[in-house]
Amino acid sequence: MKKQRGQIVVDKILDTAEKLFYTQGYSNTGINQVIEEADIAKASLYKHFESKTDLMVAYLQRFHLGWYQRLEEAVEKVTDPQKKLLAIFDHNINRQQIREFGGCPFVKANDEAGTTDPKILAEIQLAKQRLKNFIAKLVAQSGHKKILTDKELTETIFLMVEGGVVAASVFKEADDLQAAKKIIQKLL
Repeated sequence: MKKQRGQIVVDKILDTAEKLFYTQGYSNTGINQVIEEADIAKASLYKHFESKTDLMVAYLQRFHLGWYQRLEEAVEKVTDPQKKLLAIFDHNINRQQIREFGGCPFVKANDEAGTTDPKILAEIQLAKQRLKNFIAKLVAQSGHKKILTDKELTETIFLMVEGGVVAASVFKEADDLQAAKKIIQKLL
């Protein structure tokens, strides 16, 4: 299916915003830089995004959809219900390697803009809650050892994934995500 001209421009803007917001940060990225690097007219940007906040929210929404789709696809490839939970760690290891251990885009956005902008914070919270809900669904289907309740195991996996991603970005390696995966494996 052929993209409409407007969607091509939006994608160009969002591709540029994603690269800049992720690599140099929300605060360090100006609208004029996005316009220049996307090679678009200022009017084109403002036709689709009324403000920098709206651009950030759209970037987070698009990123969230792509990230979640990749996560679901990675987990669906696994048939064993317990290994589906471990696949979440494998997915995050892979994503961190692809992003050269740059960390979580949502955490980065929260650090800069989520603390002051409720629209941005709401998008970040939505993404993180969706991950927690996804983990909860998999935990309920896993038949785990019941060392922890389903809720406790869900929280533990969520926190181990989130902490492992942060550690990967700090140490520029996946060792802590691998260690978290091994710990969770013992609880399954």
